[in-house]
Amino acid sequence: MKVVFSVLLLPLFFQGLLAQCPLSSELVNDEGEKLCARMYEHSDMYFDQSCKGKYLDVKNGDDFPYMPLLWGNRISSLVVASRCTLKVWSQAGKGGNNKSFNAGVYYQLKDYANGLFGNWNDAISSYFCTCN
Repeated sequence: MKVVFSVLLLPLFFQGLLAQCPLSSELVNDEGEKLCARMYEHSDMYFDQSCKGKYLDVKNGDDFPYMPLLWGNRISSLVVASRCTLKVWSQAGKGGNNKSFNAGVYYQLKDYANGLFGNWNDAISSYFCTCN
C-alpha cells in the first residue's frame, strides 16, 4: 500500500520541473524565433518555480522607454539570451537607476541591488535589449 501511495504522489513532487526557466542558449518564442530576453512576473522563493506564469518576450532591438500595458513594475525574474544584453531602468522614460543584465538566468530580481536600499523586483519601468 505504501508503495502504491508513493507512486501516486511522485508526480506531485516533480510538478515544479515544468516551470523551469529556459536556458539562455535556447530562448525562443512560440514561433521558434530567437529572443533577446524573456521577463516573468511573480518569481518564487524556489528557483525552479521562478519562471512560471505570465511572461513578456523581448526581441533583439526592442526599445521601450515605457513598459507595455500592465507590465510596469511587475517583472520578478528574467532570462537573457546568449550574446545579448538587457538594459533596464527603474523609471519610465529611461529615468532613474539602470542596470544591464547579460546572458543568463536571473531567478529572483530581489537579489540584485537597485540603488542604496532597493532591489529590482517589480521595479523595471523601461528597457532596451540588444544582441550581437
